[in-house]
Amino acid sequence: MTTPHPTSPRATRSLDLSTPAEVETFERAFYQAFIHATHNRLIHQLWDWDHPNHRLRTRIPYPHQRIYTLHHPDGPIRAAIAVNLPLLHLQAAAFGFSLPARLLPPAHTESICEFLTFFTLHTPRLSQTLPLWRETFLDLRQAGFSHAVATTSPRILPLYRWMHAEILGETRINNETRLFLLFNLAIHHHHRHHHRPAPSPSATSKQVPQLFTISPPPNPTREPDPAHAKSGHPNQPAR
Repeated sequence: MTTPHPTSPRATRSLDLSTPAEVETFERAFYQAFIHATHNRLIHQLWDWDHPNHRLRTRIPYPHQRIYTLHHPDGPIRAAIAVNLPLLHLQAAAFGFSLPARLLPPAHTESICEFLTFFTLHTPRLSQTLPLWRETFLDLRQAGFSHAVATTSPRILPLYRWMHAEILGETRINNETRLFLLFNLAIHHHHRHHHRPAPSPSATSKQVPQLFTISPPPNPTREPDPAHAKSGHPNQPAR
């Protein structure tokens, strides 16, 4: 008789975004991860930066997000992934992107979500973030999502191609290229990562210090949605 293996404890957690303390912890880590990202000029015009308080947030309302975090043993966040679940506003649409017909009903009957950002803090090896990716993909799959979309810059593409991301489109804005990606959540969950080493930070870019981002780029001609501007979360993309 075979003794079943005990269920492994989760390495990650989903933040309670209704708790101000949880939100503040995330926003401070988010700010710390991106404040020195001088290689990416677009993020400084489209995310909601609170420099006096060292906080950063995307412009998608928190009730529409789920944020997964990986923590250091002593508590601080060392990696995070933010997800836009209902897709009431596809942030990548500000870049002129839209979901292809094969991902829309009636051709596609499962739900699609959108990755808003992925960052790491003081985590030099990408392999250390694999539990975060695995559990995020698994959780989203169990919630009924089959795929996720996102945008990224070419310098980070090797990481996402390693994760079997498919390129759906490409465009340029303010002399920066952005790619529209599709992730199959089932493929990533079942892939044996230890048989395929993750690319090192130097393999993606020498100018990316422990920082890897997924999030939609801005449309500089697009005005904030007045319906959302009062809440501090206008309908603008985050990247």
